[in-house]
Amino acid sequence: KRFSLRELQVATDSFSNKNILGRGGFGKVYKGRLADGSLVAVKRLKEERTPGGELQFQTEVEMISMAVHRNLLRLRGFCMTPTERLLVYPYMANGSVASCLRERPPNQPPLDWPTRKRIALGSARGLSYLHDHCDPKIIHRDVKAANILLDE
Repeated sequence: KRFSLRELQVATDSFSNKNILGRGGFGKVYKGRLADGSLVAVKRLKEERTPGGELQFQTEVEMISMAVHRNLLRLRGFCMTPTERLLVYPYMANGSVASCLRERPPNQPPLDWPTRKRIALGSARGLSYLHDHCDPKIIHRDVKAANILLDE
């Protein structure tokens, strides 16, 4: 689905700092609420003025859209303007493996071993799909605890 920039500005309160979920070399990720009430994570890519940048972004969106697997976050949509490149994903309320390990109450143990095993297997299955079963094959290139998101 193609979102308008206005829709995503409204959803994220004009990309307010209070809605930042994370940041990285790619840009920032914001929590947002769409007009239908659903929560999303909006990845705002850093502006890179490169020749053919729009075509490259469109190609990436198409590739990501084709990667459908139960252990991968499904792209909900995108927005592309002359100045903005945005990707819209479902919001994962349980955060990342990194946030679970870092932001737990002092008396609460870190993730138990059965949970760690489920997370590791799910991550491996998602990567295996991208590397071996997806057409075209996709290499993730940024696998880390902060990028492994948790559902229920």
